[in-house]
Amino acid sequence: MKSTVYFAPARGTPDKNKFHRISDLLDRLEMPRRFDVNDLIAIKCHWGEGGNADFLPSFFLRHIARAVKRAKAKPFVSDSNTLYRGSRFHAVDNLLTAAANGFTLATLGCPVVVADGLRGTDFVEVEVGGEHVDKARIASAFAQADGMVVVSHVKGHMVFGFGGALKNLGMGCSAGAAKQFLHADIRPRVKGDKCVACGDCIRHCRFGAIKMVESKKKSVALINHDDCTGCGECIVVCPEHAIPIDWGSDYAMTQKKTAEYALAAVKGKQSKCVYINFLISITPDCDCCSWSDAPIVPDIGYAVSDDPIALDKASVDLINNFTGFPDRYQVESGKDRFLELHNVEYMPALEHAAKIGLGNLDYQLVTLD
Repeated sequence: MKSTVYFAPARGTPDKNKFHRISDLLDRLEMPRRFDVNDLIAIKCHWGEGGNADFLPSFFLRHIARAVKRAKAKPFVSDSNTLYRGSRFHAVDNLLTAAANGFTLATLGCPVVVADGLRGTDFVEVEVGGEHVDKARIASAFAQADGMVVVSHVKGHMVFGFGGALKNLGMGCSAGAAKQFLHADIRPRVKGDKCVACGDCIRHCRFGAIKMVESKKKSVALINHDDCTGCGECIVVCPEHAIPIDWGSDYAMTQKKTAEYALAAVKGKQSKCVYINFLISITPDCDCCSWSDAPIVPDIGYAVSDDPIALDKASVDLINNFTGFPDRYQVESGKDRFLELHNVEYMPALEHAAKIGLGNLDYQLVTLD
């Protein structure tokens, strides 16, 4: 049985602006039917790392929060702390970053909550019994919420190939204390013949896991795997692409663990969870980066579903097949744009999530005008 994904293009007219299009999509999710009166509903989002400029603007989240309120439920906007030591490593800096990026009670019309507490240790253990995860440490605010609206900005990602609903749900709902487990299989290594000893990786490593050493009469970076957390930031910042990861043993395991965490995040409330993917500002790298590059394609639109796997698969297909709107933005299609970006296969995550019952890979796309 195919899951239904609803899509609306990122076009606006005097008669129907972008908020109207998003409202039309949210109506298809039937939130008044899904949510009970006074349900506490987490709007799971990513409010952007300090220095990033392409995260989803807060006015979209305010619009979604109003839709939850119309369903007589009580929304709060939330995200968890990070594994890497950036501007969202603990709740104090996390909330300051959220406010600097426009996410406050005043701008959203609902509270902003750091889901896993002050230092990322506030979590609920959820039984999974999966192939790779026995018990998942889900951030308390997400575990205790009655339902969720998972709002995802689709973009590239160096470990997952792309980030969408599944990554936002599994990695994003894990407590900071659990993210190390999810990343534990990632062990980047420096290719000495490509390293130019620029030191960018050392300056960006928050864990002191990289140092410069002499090798074959030249200086090269060396990663100490005893100190490495697997956050992957060095991979992104290396200008010479000298820090690859062995796909066969690293990416796939992290993706599959994250899929099982995603299932844990919705356990007991799957019928009260809905998903919306924004296919706009589709940047090469994650919103966790303290910068953002130019988008790889023009804005495409918005998609919603009650199935995160179908939604992500449809989102990737829409991006890969996008040739531009008839009157503008002609671009080449037919290539796997995310695979070309990072040379990372993303299907292991989606296939494993489908295997464990989180959703379907088969979908029917319904386009709203």
